[in-house]
Amino acid sequence: MPIDADRMLIGVSETYDVIVTMPNDKSYEFLATAEDRTKSASLWLGNGDSVPATRLPRLKYFDGMKMMNGMMNMDGSMNDMGMKMSLQQMDMNTVMYAENLDKTVTLNYAMLRSPEKTMLPDAPARELHFNLSGNMNRYVWTINNRAVSETDKILIKKGENIRIILYNGTMMRHPMHLHGHFFRLINGQGEYSPLKTVVDIMPMETDTLEFAATESGDWFFHCHILYHMMSGMGRIFSYENSRANPEIPDPAAGLRKIYADDRKIHLAAKIGLETNGSDGELNFNNTRYRFQTEWRIGLNNTDGYETESHIGRYIGAIQWLLPYVGWDFRHKKGDAAERNIFGSESSLTDRRAFCIGLEYTLPMLITADARLDTKGRIRFQLSREDVPVSSRMRLNFMVNSDKEYMAGLRYVLTKYISASTHYDSDMGYGAGITFTY
Repeated sequence: MPIDADRMLIGVSETYDVIVTMPNDKSYEFLATAEDRTKSASLWLGNGDSVPATRLPRLKYFDGMKMMNGMMNMDGSMNDMGMKMSLQQMDMNTVMYAENLDKTVTLNYAMLRSPEKTMLPDAPARELHFNLSGNMNRYVWTINNRAVSETDKILIKKGENIRIILYNGTMMRHPMHLHGHFFRLINGQGEYSPLKTVVDIMPMETDTLEFAATESGDWFFHCHILYHMMSGMGRIFSYENSRANPEIPDPAAGLRKIYADDRKIHLAAKIGLETNGSDGELNFNNTRYRFQTEWRIGLNNTDGYETESHIGRYIGAIQWLLPYVGWDFRHKKGDAAERNIFGSESSLTDRRAFCIGLEYTLPMLITADARLDTKGRIRFQLSREDVPVSSRMRLNFMVNSDKEYMAGLRYVLTKYISASTHYDSDMGYGAGITFTY
């Protein structure tokens, strides 16, 4: 049914029909603005004097981050503070950035009403609960902490009704799309609940949708932000006892191709070239695993070099715990040995050891790292990368029980290059550039 509104929030792949009644002597601007407010596009409708739309102000990101931190529990899960949000009735931009939109009517899902009854047929019903989960820092997205490749197909039967209760436990919107079906979005309109193919579920919302299983074969249910889908946020509904699809000659190969998306390995690198030498790291990551190697190379034998490498698997829905195994090689000129705060002694001249350890992400994204090596040496370390001092300035620091410490600043020049400086307890002060990929 037609609804009068001043503003619409449209998710990726979502569609609406818009009816605009124009006066004869005016030309009005129909304005579309990206959610992060970086860009916009306009369509001018009508003829006559131009009436521009009101531009939305830039978002105050630090204010929004403070609000988001206030909604985060100590374990990293989100706290809706008893608001029980649903159906886009609370715009997160309004909540996080305190925008003054008191007189603006914003379309939400509770306002949608079908012109015809949409009740499902009387049939056996099944209910599924999907918790949209993920890790913002690593940019990994799952459903019920499982990527597509980590799950079996969800078997359904033709003739039954399927109800899905969706909860978005992340701070990102997820436009969830079901292939091959219209679903009813349960929104308080009773028999006239709207039919949709996409529901754009906002952070900390719970929404319910249902559909009649009337088809055959396999159908994908996924987030339509494609890099969320490809990291694992999806499920495959499969009708039992379906005949083979003649258009898919090798179903097993097709399924392996889908599973390959969230199993891909991604490279990340940071390489610093400064006046006191080079330090940096390489990371190879996928949805669950990380291989990391880092180094510190001085300009002479007195400064020496050190390299550490770890391979580990992230545990839990938020992926803040990483058990790992690895090794540590170090060489430095001289015969002196060092003693850490636990009293353990290790040679600086030539240290080679294997280790096991645990990383855990503390509040404020500080990484706590505890490890034990084959020499019986215990090390505890705290570190943090990319502390946002300003829009371009980043702070990083490290301190550990081996009495090593480091602090540095980077000024972001381009996507890949930063001017950098840091002080290292082993290598001293340095300044130069850092390449980031």
